[in-house]
Amino acid sequence: MTVVLCNHRALTIIMASPLPAEVAELFIDLCQHKPTLASCSLVCKAWHTRARFRLFSGPVSVVDIPGVPRAKEFMATLRHPLCTLHAYISSLSLRQSSLSASWLNPIIPVLVGLPNLTSLEIVAEYSLISDDSYVLFRTHFRSIRHLFLCITFATCADAVALICSFPLLETLRLQGRWIGSSPPPPSSLPPALHTLALGGFLEDVLAWLLSCPPSPAIASIQLRDVAHHEFGIVFEYLKFVAATLMTFQLSFLDNRSEITEEFLGSTFDTVDTPELRALGVEGRLSDDVTLIVHLLSHLRPSHLEEISFTCPIAVNHRRPAWAQLDTQLSLPAHACLRKVTVTTFPHLQRAIAAALPRLSERHLLDFVFPHEFKH
Repeated sequence: MTVVLCNHRALTIIMASPLPAEVAELFIDLCQHKPTLASCSLVCKAWHTRARFRLFSGPVSVVDIPGVPRAKEFMATLRHPLCTLHAYISSLSLRQSSLSASWLNPIIPVLVGLPNLTSLEIVAEYSLISDDSYVLFRTHFRSIRHLFLCITFATCADAVALICSFPLLETLRLQGRWIGSSPPPPSSLPPALHTLALGGFLEDVLAWLLSCPPSPAIASIQLRDVAHHEFGIVFEYLKFVAATLMTFQLSFLDNRSEITEEFLGSTFDTVDTPELRALGVEGRLSDDVTLIVHLLSHLRPSHLEEISFTCPIAVNHRRPAWAQLDTQLSLPAHACLRKVTVTTFPHLQRAIAAALPRLSERHLLDFVFPHEFKH
């Protein structure tokens, strides 16, 4: 009897001779049904390793919520002397509820035992990393390629030193905070780093990035919760990476009108962004259309393909920003444009399409209705 694996179930077929090993391995590689993969790992030694790696090919997610200590259970599993999962976990996400007791420092020594970890996400916003955990973090995890940290450091210098300790790092998402104000020493970015998503104490991070030698690999930047006093350094860093930047997304700290007005009243030098393909303003600002127009007037992209913004309020056709955006994006300079994504409420879709008639006629408008915008 041979077990043939499909995407969602196992079919039992009686055959005179067993399947060749290569065919069985191919079925395992294509299987997406976790219970089946778990069963396959128990069939024989030849299937064990391949099925285990396939079973843990996706992220392992541990979300700690009050009353359900999943992080402690996960740590207990990995610490058990009979546990054989360590070598198969390559992607791990750990999220701590703000109401749960901090597990950040106890869990770092446990994670050291995962030799093939390439993607790590730790969200423990109100947890301060201890000195011992920090040393372990810096000296291990050399295979990390994708890192998302939302934790508190002692100083900005500690955060920078940790980031630079991952030689293979490609993607960095940092929502970092620190207690001290010690500036980081001169350093170089990991050579393969190409994607940045930054928030938290943004001004300190951008000041550090500006002190580093320009990286030829930076292609995507997302800046979250930009405060009004950070506009200048944001555009300074934008010029710093303009030659290689392909995606730029910006969100503001809140939707207060004075912050929006201060940004719109700011003047910056025009930045040549020859490789820019996607531009977005995120959040729930009431003036996102004006912000997009303002950004486009200070950027000079020649191959822009996608633009995205949020429109949570009723459309006022008399506002010049709508006509300006419609005209701007219809110019020959934006001939490569193929999609304008608007995150909005369903009942505003027709009004937005009417406010952008040229884009609507070219079928470039794409509307997104997130769950929180449907009420």
